[in-house]
Amino acid sequence: MTNLITIGELAKKAGIRKSKARFYFDQGLIKSEDRTESGYNLFSETEGLKRLKEIDRLQKVKRLRIKEIKEAIK
Repeated sequence: MTNLITIGELAKKAGIRKSKARFYFDQGLIKSEDRTESGYNLFSETEGLKRLKEIDRLQKVKRLRIKEIKEAIK
């Protein structure tokens, strides 16, 4: 079973700001797996963390724009 965590927990584990993780979510770069009863998005800890780190690396190191990142991670 996959461990599901909130976007805040995911951002903390990835070492980025929560607002940046939320921006990536809003741009469709990361997807939630489920929602809590109160409406919070839940993300796969392993897959979400792997993807979030890759997105952040592409933006920081490769200097890719969001549109280019979307293409790179298809």
